[in-house]
Amino acid sequence: MPALFRWIFLGCLGRIAATLATLIAIFLIAEAFDKARYLGHGIDGAMLIEYLILKIPFMISEFMPVVVLLATSILLIELSRHQELVAMRAAGLGVNKVVVPLITASAIVALGTFIVSEWVTPATNQRLDKIERVNIHHLADTTQGVQWLKDGQRFFRLQTLGNEMFQLTMLRTDAQGHWLERVQADRAHYQNGSWQMDNVYISKPDGNDMSLSQQEHMSLAASVGPHTADPPDPRHMHFFELMKYAHDLERAGLAAAGFRFTLHRKLAVPLSCLIMVLLSVALCMHMGGRLGTASWGIIAAIGLGLGSYVMGTATQLLTMADYLPPGFSAWLPNMLTLGFAGFLLLHREGY
Repeated sequence: MPALFRWIFLGCLGRIAATLATLIAIFLIAEAFDKARYLGHGIDGAMLIEYLILKIPFMISEFMPVVVLLATSILLIELSRHQELVAMRAAGLGVNKVVVPLITASAIVALGTFIVSEWVTPATNQRLDKIERVNIHHLADTTQGVQWLKDGQRFFRLQTLGNEMFQLTMLRTDAQGHWLERVQADRAHYQNGSWQMDNVYISKPDGNDMSLSQQEHMSLAASVGPHTADPPDPRHMHFFELMKYAHDLERAGLAAAGFRFTLHRKLAVPLSCLIMVLLSVALCMHMGGRLGTASWGIIAAIGLGLGSYVMGTATQLLTMADYLPPGFSAWLPNMLTLGFAGFLLLHREGY
């Protein structure tokens, strides 16, 4: 690895880490003050600390492109003010000697961001939503209690036991509503389109009497599962789960825009880290140490970075309102940012 490449590469990673740590610290302090008012009214000190720790993966997956933009902008301004860029140009080195190590560092960060959003945030978001709903807003816990599901003339009553296990009662009726069969299982879980049940009791009307039988294990085919009545939150799902769920909804003729948008965002946000490097190069790579020029560059970088994040939120709202297709709206901020950065870079090089 050439010394120049290593110097810029490590400098970029170091500033990304420092910028991320600073933003997380500021965010957590603000969040701690906001949630401290609920102490003694649903949450205690240990739960507050847990809540703040669980917010960190969310911060990484949402704001890493802005972090990369700020970090690379700061690094480039430092290089400009200390005349390193002038020396590199004088030595006959092109802009690629700066851009390549920055892109490499941001690619590593983008991969880490995807890993966090794929394998960490689905679990942490689930726990965060539960704390928000149950302990802060004092609403019913949707992961507990009873669900009623309907499958044709069969009615399923589910009582959560935890770990995707349920206590199940199924009532089957005729078209007039007269009951024909009752199945009760102490433990059941839904897998591959059927309920797998243990310790099952089956009762049926038999004239003026009732017949009762018992089975240790029983399988019952059904088109309804535990999430039929309460669809999962897209933020709680992994990439391939989102893909399959969205595909199933579309085959059934149901709306899947929210799931498709989240699916595309899982790829668009990490890729945005690479685009932000190009934007920072276009705005902050100056051949001199003029403080005013550098200041305007960092201000423009911050404004455009936050604007890109706000645009991502706005396009999600437009997608949910059926004004934009989910794939287009998820990638629109990246396309606009890349186009603007490309225009500035070409203009800088005299094209």
